[in-house]
Amino acid sequence: MASETITLGGRTFALAPLRLGQLRDVLDALDAMAGKSGGALVEAAARIIHAGLVRGEPALTIDAVLEMEGTMDQVNAAVAAIIRVAGLKPAGETEPVADWANSTAPSPPAAATPTGSSTT
Repeated sequence: MASETITLGGRTFALAPLRLGQLRDVLDALDAMAGKSGGALVEAAARIIHAGLVRGEPALTIDAVLEMEGTMDQVNAAVAAIIRVAGLKPAGETEPVADWANSTAPSPPAAATPTGSSTT
């Protein structure tokens, strides 16, 4: 696999293969972003970016990731690159399994169904 890099905060970072603990963190962050928007998505993206970079940058914290400058395009590209490095795509597919930038809100709960009981 060709090495991948991401650029955030004016720095370019090389991505290394993820260890199992990092993969767990990426998957947990992907689960956390399901149906979320706004700040919750940024928090989950920061967790994914942290997991993808911590092997090469052991002193990096999630707070430090949140302090990095970056556009949403850069964040999207970073998350997508980390997902690719993690191998989270179906065999033969070029798109990641999860597309956090296009996630949608969950459907509302179903309305209560009347039971048909009567008090006559």
